[in-house]
Amino acid sequence: MTMRDSELEGPVNKTNIERITNALFAFTMTLLIRNLTVPAGMWESEEVLFASLGQFLVDLTIYLFVFLVLAVTWVLLFRVYRNIVAVDLGFVARVFVALLLVVFLPITSQIDAAIDAPIAGVFSQLNLGLLGVTTWALFRYAAARPALRDPRLTDHHVTRMLRREYIVLPVSSAVALILSAVGVDLAGVVYLVAPVALWWMIEHDGLDRNSLPG
Repeated sequence: MTMRDSELEGPVNKTNIERITNALFAFTMTLLIRNLTVPAGMWESEEVLFASLGQFLVDLTIYLFVFLVLAVTWVLLFRVYRNIVAVDLGFVARVFVALLLVVFLPITSQIDAAIDAPIAGVFSQLNLGLLGVTTWALFRYAAARPALRDPRLTDHHVTRMLRREYIVLPVSSAVALILSAVGVDLAGVVYLVAPVALWWMIEHDGLDRNSLPG
């Protein structure tokens, strides 16, 4: 079943998908900031103060890291939404899998923090890898269905560039996991390449130049 925004409004349409995506991203980012707390008793002594500040900086770094990855994922999801004209139940199911993985990010990052894992430990990396694969699969699903995709996605140059954009997060996750497996500390910094690479790709994918009037 396919529904278009111009047709009967219902629980399964593009507008509502965008709304629930924004709501869950906002919820997740709010939940992340709640994990940042000022340690109790940090003023007891100079040693305690520096130890508390060190732990707070670690927690802040984890927060900024996860926030950055969420921002990249949000951009990728909305680039899919922008380039479809309708949704179907298969598309909706894939969106909810991606959103479930988004909501899990604060949990997996806190598990890594609890076991003193470095930034983006194995649990976060697995979460991010699954999220990247799910986002890539969502794009491929929409691009392969003429009933869903915008006519801009018939441009072969644009679709080729978009396919490359959607493998950035899965590839980053795979590289980080390999580095972690061979004992490289702070392997998660690999993910910092993602926003830079995506910025360059989005600037050169030709999608904006292929926008249709109206």
